[in-house]
Amino acid sequence: MTTIETIKAALELCYNWTHRLAADCKDIALTFPTPNGGNHPMWVVGHAAHASAGLLSLIDGRPNPYAEWDAIFQGGTQPVADPTKYPPYEEVLAAYEASHRALIEYVDSIDESKLDDPPAVVMEAFADNPDFKTIGRLLLFIAMHDMSHRGQLADARRAAGRGPLDF
Repeated sequence: MTTIETIKAALELCYNWTHRLAADCKDIALTFPTPNGGNHPMWVVGHAAHASAGLLSLIDGRPNPYAEWDAIFQGGTQPVADPTKYPPYEEVLAAYEASHRALIEYVDSIDESKLDDPPAVVMEAFADNPDFKTIGRLLLFIAMHDMSHRGQLADARRAAGRGPLDF
């Protein structure tokens, strides 16, 4: 297995496991995972879509197609229980799906030698972070980012009274 095949497998695995839970949260989109709040499914899925597209924009230099969601889904924003503050869940889930497809299309379009190249854009805040220094590391970061939020979806499902999904 090549490095690029491994990265693609990581992107697919992390997305598929996260998406399966996300798709099951349409009717509980604003359910907080704990009595003390946390990231509800609407925020997790919107954040994943926004972040994946935004991180890909660092790699390829194109604008983030979900930049209009900065105020509600960017890292550091706080989830709220007011449904009027968010787009419909189906739109947010579709954006997550589109962000993933764009990532896979990008990975399919490059060869191994590109993985060690720096991304087109290096944000000053991340200039010293090794995960943002090469395209390969940034693609792995995107995969792990999805998986890091997967547990929040699982917790929100449990808070809504749902059991685990079979994989």
